[in-house]
Amino acid sequence: PKPAAQKVDSTQVAQKPATGATPAPASSTDTSGAAPKAAPPLAAMSSDTLPVDTIHVRTKKYELTLSTLGGGPISILLNDYKYLNKQPIEMLVDGAIGVPDVSFAGGAVTTSKMNFRSSVPRGTYDATTQPFEITYTFRSTAGGEIVRRYRFYPDRYDFDFNIQVNEREKFGFERQFSVVWNSPMGLSEPDLGADNDAIEAVAMMSGSREKLKDYQDSTLNQSLTGNTSWVGVRAKYFSNVLIPRSREADGCFAKGVRRAVVGPSGKYTERKVTVGLDLSLPNVPTVEDSFTVFVGPLDYPLMASYKVGLQDIFGIGTTAFVGWMVKPFALAVIWLLPKMYTVVPNYGFVIILFAVLVKLVTLPLSLKSFKSMAAMKELQPKIDELRKRLKNNPQQLNQETMKLYKAHGVNPLSGCLPILLQMPLFFGLFSVFRQTILLRQAPFIGFITDLSRGASSYTDPYIVLVVLMIVFQFVSQKLTMASNQQNKMFLYIMPIFMGWLFYRFAAGLVLYWTCFSAFSLVDWYLFRRTKNPEVQSV
Repeated sequence: PKPAAQKVDSTQVAQKPATGATPAPASSTDTSGAAPKAAPPLAAMSSDTLPVDTIHVRTKKYELTLSTLGGGPISILLNDYKYLNKQPIEMLVDGAIGVPDVSFAGGAVTTSKMNFRSSVPRGTYDATTQPFEITYTFRSTAGGEIVRRYRFYPDRYDFDFNIQVNEREKFGFERQFSVVWNSPMGLSEPDLGADNDAIEAVAMMSGSREKLKDYQDSTLNQSLTGNTSWVGVRAKYFSNVLIPRSREADGCFAKGVRRAVVGPSGKYTERKVTVGLDLSLPNVPTVEDSFTVFVGPLDYPLMASYKVGLQDIFGIGTTAFVGWMVKPFALAVIWLLPKMYTVVPNYGFVIILFAVLVKLVTLPLSLKSFKSMAAMKELQPKIDELRKRLKNNPQQLNQETMKLYKAHGVNPLSGCLPILLQMPLFFGLFSVFRQTILLRQAPFIGFITDLSRGASSYTDPYIVLVVLMIVFQFVSQKLTMASNQQNKMFLYIMPIFMGWLFYRFAAGLVLYWTCFSAFSLVDWYLFRRTKNPEVQSV
């Protein structure tokens, strides 16, 4: 039985902010090769003229507004995530007609142009304690019906969507129809460039993650054919995804535009992208398909819970050649940081503790590295002497140098071991920190109120973290590196290069690397206090 809806005061529902964004094209085309059968004009289909009406639905995750025009949500406000101005994030910034759109006859007929009859009267409904269901019905003059059903849950970032066509033959629909998420992703972050750069269309097809990014002259119009488990569009921290439930889709598509614009922080590329699914239309009187629609944050464990590979929208571990090595470290970070946060409820301090943990694990390697570098310092005068004596015989110089290393038990590569072993972890951290919702607007101390963002310019206060990172890395290298001309260049250039590379990265990642460099000084101090004769001679 359908749960009873509880009415509440409609004045408490947040209203959708106005926007001037232009939606991207949204409907698919019939790719069967045959000309689609002409559909009757929409005006001739409608059996009556209904006024456009709306209702509001409140769950613990959403504040939704649904319209009879298109028969579905036109506004989805996220209760737990805000813009900088503290207003809830709007997931349907271009919403004027209900989503998702369903198109027939090669796009000639779309539900976005239909005005449906609602199963509930105008008002505001509470779904914070039990699910809420609503049905929208369109009836043609010939007697056919298009029915759209929704079910919203109290504690979930997804809802059920069902589309049903009764007496299909009276509409003249054949072969194929499309379900389209017809509202492009909005932007939620202060760094418009980074947010736009992250916008992409992604699909899961036969177990393989596919990106739809084939822009031609700044226009995206790409279709893929094959078994499709889901298709979605994501921004930096949020996503909209269509998941077919009654059967896999026959294919997917993405449409959109991109253009260069100038914003407050400089030039960036603006992207407007919509996605959809293509499904066959069986030659039966009644056609019905159901979908799960995910609208919410990029939360890896949450998305993994859908059991359709939805977590792969992140793209973690998809980098060519090294992705397989990075992914286990990234997943370990995703699992461990929230656990630590339950004990220390500040992600800045969590990252510091995480850096301490990594240092403790790598301490034996670090001490071995310091021992090797100390021995290299001792050998440096002898190596310089060899270079002067054999400067005209590079081959003999290499042979004599290796003999010197072997005689003193020195491995010139061992000094790099801790860094090399940390590289997969570092890239795992980078992969997670640049897109995980965990650090979004997560404060640390003082002016660092958002660990997910980097410095927007060289005068941004967040540059202080980058300067500290450069200083600690320089001091650490100064104390441990052998002094020769080649190393002197490395000593001064590398910290500056790393600072330039890092300054736009998430502050959480900069904080981790700063702590790692600072704790290297502790390694050096512990090493100096040991009784090893090689150490005492440094």
